[in-house]
Amino acid sequence: MSMKKHTEPTDEEQRLLAAWRTFFETHCKADFAALAEIEDSVWGFEIQWDVLEAHQGLGLAFMSDRQKCLDSGTLVLEEQFALHNLEPRPVIRIAGFSELNRYHIEDLRMRDRTRFLRFDAVVHSISRAMGWLKRSAYSCRECKHEWIEKEQLARARRKLEICPMCMKNGIAFLRDGGKHEDLPDPRNFGMDLERNYYEDVQYMELFDPNSLRNDELPEDVPTIMAVVSDEYVNQFQPGQCLTVNAAIGLDHLPSRDYLRDTRRILRLDVHSVEEGFSLHEE
Repeated sequence: MSMKKHTEPTDEEQRLLAAWRTFFETHCKADFAALAEIEDSVWGFEIQWDVLEAHQGLGLAFMSDRQKCLDSGTLVLEEQFALHNLEPRPVIRIAGFSELNRYHIEDLRMRDRTRFLRFDAVVHSISRAMGWLKRSAYSCRECKHEWIEKEQLARARRKLEICPMCMKNGIAFLRDGGKHEDLPDPRNFGMDLERNYYEDVQYMELFDPNSLRNDELPEDVPTIMAVVSDEYVNQFQPGQCLTVNAAIGLDHLPSRDYLRDTRRILRLDVHSVEEGFSLHEE
């Protein structure tokens, strides 16, 4: 007999959801009231790190599993927005991280990948705004199963060959003595374009403030690529001074000349942005 896949949240996930609910109820009621008149389609909901860190282990949860923590918080925040009849889609932006997360762009190396760090940075250039397929939706014509696949930025879309539910049901059917010729075709599925989810993104080249000379924007300076999303798109200009809180990711070498090139460059996956330098040493 095949193992059943449980869909209920684990004890840890329930604890995390409960912590986020009490956090928003305790600290954010006034914020919800103030947002009643906004008309933006996406709203960056800013939370200060010291407040989050002090609440029922949310700071530890964020640093231990950033995406899981943010997914739980977003689920609760969307519930709160719905309860307060707020139209925008909320995005959690945590700001004001501690000195322990401080780093310099010019010191980044491959050993820093996956770390979550805080930088002073100057915008060197920006790309045009674009979008990417963040979650692709599929539906099976045989068993009517619908599912979502998470995609990766700047990577090939996942190649699917069979419906996972047809495969699961087919295995159980064969174990019970069924015949192969009686199985439905698991390849009879398609992408549901209306349910695909796209995210606005933009690339920015950033450089370390130590490269500034007489407050002029240098032409030839080492830069790092940063990716901003949603409400941050088209919000920054060359020469702007920022504090950037980001996870360190990897990207392909832009000038690679063959498909399986193993060379990689570092990339900042930006979580939140603050105006001005907050950590730069004069």
